[in-house]
Amino acid sequence: MERLSSFAQTSIGASHLSHELICQDSSLCGDFEKYSFAAAADGHGSLCYLRTDRGSRFAVECAAECVKEFLEGLEDADEILKDERQREQLFNQLWRSIIARWHDSTEKDYLENPFTEEELDRIPENFAGYRARYEAGEYIGAYGTTLVFAAVTENYAFGAQIGDGKCVIIDGDSNVYAPIPEDPRCYDNVTTSMCQDDAALSARFFYLPKGLMPAAVFLCTDGVENSYWNEEQLFGFFRGLALTLVENGMEEGVRQLSEFLPAMTRKGSGDDVSCSGIINMRRLCACSDGIREDLAAAVPVVDESINDEDIVYVDESQPQVVTDAAADNAEAAEEPTDESANEQ
Repeated sequence: MERLSSFAQTSIGASHLSHELICQDSSLCGDFEKYSFAAAADGHGSLCYLRTDRGSRFAVECAAECVKEFLEGLEDADEILKDERQREQLFNQLWRSIIARWHDSTEKDYLENPFTEEELDRIPENFAGYRARYEAGEYIGAYGTTLVFAAVTENYAFGAQIGDGKCVIIDGDSNVYAPIPEDPRCYDNVTTSMCQDDAALSARFFYLPKGLMPAAVFLCTDGVENSYWNEEQLFGFFRGLALTLVENGMEEGVRQLSEFLPAMTRKGSGDDVSCSGIINMRRLCACSDGIREDLAAAVPVVDESINDEDIVYVDESQPQVVTDAAADNAEAAEEPTDESANEQ
């Protein structure tokens, strides 16, 4: 098997530091005999989601465990995964196992550590419905999180995602693209989540056979994605990261990334930021000239003239789970306006 190297880095958001909030992102990676794995998860920033930091940690851990079991139990994987129908069934089974294990982890955590009054008091008064829900034992929403992960073997690569964030691939010809389709239900500060009732049906997947093996797979939470104006600028960041890894080696390149992420969140989204990935250094070195040319032709991705004090970060106080947002909108629509109240 060609040598693969994975990495994972997370940095607390600038806005979280200013509001004395904990980091709610998690990332994880691992290199094994027959594959490499990487994941990133973004807990929901709203104070309504009390244990979202634990939820994101459980998400990356459960994904790693289930992918390991999936690959160990998959015989003749190359042939089976070539068949689109069988592949879809297997990936759906894998995803359901991740969701089920995540639910087991959150239930165990809740039963061992019931919500405290201190936790419940953090919920803003105008979102009292969340407190009532948690006091009634409906705990799962408190752990809400997104998840994106990838695994690369010698003969194929695959991954899955729920919620916002991004998976970005650099192929052997230096092309950069996002293999996982966008979810139209994710917009502004609203996202799909592992805590939803339909989470087992809400994953999006990618699969690459041996002829399309990547030079690099990058994963990031929306704190990274929202630090750039558009997708092309985000791709520029990953091109630059790829060249940093090629020119400095994995260890030094990842160290430089860890130093850059705090600056990214200050100048960009203000949100927690996570970036993980899987690198085939031989392939990446082979296409580095093309990456360098594309990066030179791109718009600069960092504006050093921006003053940190002038930046206004996105308001994270609103609910982020799409089902919660829909319910709140429905309730708001049912409330009588001043005019309708006068008519009555």
